Amino acid sequence: MSAGVAGASLVIGISWSCSNNPPVDQTRNGAQFIPNAWLKIDTEGHVIVTVAESEMGQGPFTALPMIVAEELNVDWRHVKVERATLNPAYGYQLTGGSTSISKGWATLRQAGAVARQILLNAAALTWQVPISECRAEQSSILHLPSKKSLSYAALVPQATQLPIPDTALLKEPNEFTIIGTPTPRLDTPDKISGRARFGIDTKLPGMQYATITHCPVFGGKPKRIDKEKTLKIEGVLDVFKIEEGVIVLAKDTWTAFKGKAALNIEWDFGDKQSISSDSIIETLNELGADQTTEVVKQGNPEKLLNTGSLESEYTLPFQAHVPLEPMNCTASFEGGKLRIWAPTQSPSEAFDVARSVTQSKIQRTANKIKTKLFGSEDNSIEINTTLLGGGFGRRLKQDFVSEATQVAKRTKKPVQLVWTREEDIQHDFYHPLTLHEMRGALDENGLPIAWHHIIKGPNAKPHGADRLPYDIPNIRVDLIDIGKILPVGPWRSVMHAYNAFAVEHFFDELARAGNHDPLELRLQLMSQTPRLKKTLEIAADKTDWSSERGLFGVASHAGFGSYASEVVQLVEHGNRLKIEKITCAIDCGIAINPDIAKAQIEGSIVFGLTAALKSFITIRDGQVQQSNYHNYPILNMAETPPIEVVIVESDGSPGGIGEPGVPPLAPALANALFAASGKPTRNLPIPFDNGGIKIT
Repeated sequence: MSAGVAGASLVIGISWSCSNNPPVDQTRNGAQFIPNAWLKIDTEGHVIVTVAESEMGQGPFTALPMIVAEELNVDWRHVKVERATLNPAYGYQLTGGSTSISKGWATLRQAGAVARQILLNAAALTWQVPISECRAEQSSILHLPSKKSLSYAALVPQATQLPIPDTALLKEPNEFTIIGTPTPRLDTPDKISGRARFGIDTKLPGMQYATITHCPVFGGKPKRIDKEKTLKIEGVLDVFKIEEGVIVLAKDTWTAFKGKAALNIEWDFGDKQSISSDSIIETLNELGADQTTEVVKQGNPEKLLNTGSLESEYTLPFQAHVPLEPMNCTASFEGGKLRIWAPTQSPSEAFDVARSVTQSKIQRTANKIKTKLFGSEDNSIEINTTLLGGGFGRRLKQDFVSEATQVAKRTKKPVQLVWTREEDIQHDFYHPLTLHEMRGALDENGLPIAWHHIIKGPNAKPHGADRLPYDIPNIRVDLIDIGKILPVGPWRSVMHAYNAFAVEHFFDELARAGNHDPLELRLQLMSQTPRLKKTLEIAADKTDWSSERGLFGVASHAGFGSYASEVVQLVEHGNRLKIEKITCAIDCGIAINPDIAKAQIEGSIVFGLTAALKSFITIRDGQVQQSNYHNYPILNMAETPPIEVVIVESDGSPGGIGEPGVPPLAPALANALFAASGKPTRNLPIPFDNGGIKIT
């Protein structure tokens, strides 16, 4: 059956937005064919796809249009992309959790299929022929018997007059011609040429510039501000307090930074001055098994563990995000309307935060009631989402939007707020420090028979540890969450990163204690996770795994709808162990764009390797000790080893791709070091200098 005629999957009950949300403007003027909220075709044949996800390098401005283009049977050269406005048709706009593709998969396929169906109907009516004789192909409708064709552009006037069909047919995966191909990214030309606009590139007439000083201690407030020196600096316009800290307003960003450096502030440090990384670890160590919350209980692990067990403990530090573009936001009040330009991962959350600054609680409640009862929207705030210079979860938090809004509300002039790098690192929402207590027991054949994992930390979560991929009959997982004693937030792969390290490194300890090859034991015990097992087999095969060499480490993890295994290969180089190669095999379901998928995995491996070898945040006297790249380093290009990524062929629904590469990396590295030295890794990061890991 021709893909242009039909597929086997029926779409039923299609709405304007292909969702249950209210519609956007459905104006039909004949100049554009707009069958739903996600795409439009103009009379020149351009296909403009609307994307509601934030673009921070991960590729939704290409991968999501590919889904639409596939069902629409459009010539990719005609496709353009535009960022969605904040509109209920697109739902709650938030980009995180590696969900961009999985959220958009069904909806955008429907959007493309609906448009194709209407264009087929338009052509059939134009020719007065049965629709079964028509096929959509390369931005045209073909009439098979007569060989006549009409371009989509030519059909726009007719298509705009036709009703939205109740049903449309989707393609089968074996009919895909765009999905699964390494298609060039739509945003690359603008990024190369400099036309791409990030948040920090926003410029408005008459704009002023601001920066902020937060209290060095979490939760502290300014008590007294000596701003005399700052106000004497040419170009400094004002110094004042807002809720979160002290603002310096100036004619340009660098003058604002200079004014910030000249400030003399006496702080009220509040009640968190005694907090330190050491005190948090001490608290975690004091909390025993009787203070845990049970997460998983299978079999009777206590009985087996009490008769003899292997015990280990791992500590992983706080981590910052350090996106290359620091926190920034531009805000302007004009004619009673607040307009915001922000590199945010959640325009919807940015809207809510800005509204909390500009409206009273009574006003917010009244507006919500009006929206619910009458469908009217609050148009007093406009959110413009720019490109993001990195996110990694940090820009899900909207503190920088709140701060810029407060400044603009006060000045009544357009203002761009930019944080310094020091503020960015010392006032983050951190990936939490965690401590992991592990106990395991082996049977007479050296096979794991009991497993107990206690996860401890501020805002600790069990995800990634609550579903072991291995056939161990007796399992218990417990949690001790001591709450948000300092700002914590989502970080690339969130809790999966720290839990995968504990699970996968401790598995190696058990395997070696039972005289088993860690790779072979994993494969033996993965009967319930065939997709994960397949990635492990492929990754090992690609590296020519050999336990005799003793310089390989492997780890596997399932999360975000995907399955990934990684192998780290070490080589001796003088008195150092260097990483010779990292191999990753990932099953992410249908890979929309293999090139983007590979780039995302490569990036996540570098991100994970940075955390495993170089970066960490320490707290002393309630303050972050790191301040810039000199003491919070990231992996550079010369230190980055060769990386091979294998996308496992799959017909499953698309899973995540931006985060699944992070969790297996640190344990695979630790397992390689364990194989080489016979010593497990108890703490991260692993000491790394002169481009290698010292042999001890």
